[in-house]
Amino acid sequence: MALFSSGCGGFHRAWNQQQVRNSAVNHPQEASIAGAWTGHWESTANGHHGALRCLITAKENHRYQAWYHAKYLKWFSYSYKVEMVVDPLDPLLTFHGQADLGTLAGGEYQYKGSVSNQVFRATYQARKDHGIFQMERPGKK
Repeated sequence: MALFSSGCGGFHRAWNQQQVRNSAVNHPQEASIAGAWTGHWESTANGHHGALRCLITAKENHRYQAWYHAKYLKWFSYSYKVEMVVDPLDPLLTFHGQADLGTLAGGEYQYKGSVSNQVFRATYQARKDHGIFQMERPGKK
């Protein structure tokens, strides 16, 4: 259980700080992938699903760090960071990357997606799993 909740406290603190920054500005960065996102994930391989939040931070050379916090079976949560590479010439802000999340989390994942109209959509693929992430800015409805 400790493995699946590792890093969650740090994520929650960072999430709350981002919400304070967003409310001070009145809106998140509209033309960027950076900032807070919330939504859900779903495995199309086995039907598992859950809530998903993400904090994306801009790095250098069209690279971003995505810090995900996913819920699984309502009781478990898992927090992890991955690097995303954004295509600077694509107005849809398409991105891709890969990460090894360890044996218990499914191993090596490859992912790709896009952000359009402030909706984040991505697909992921691993040896034994594949599915989707779909998120939007917090408070957007």
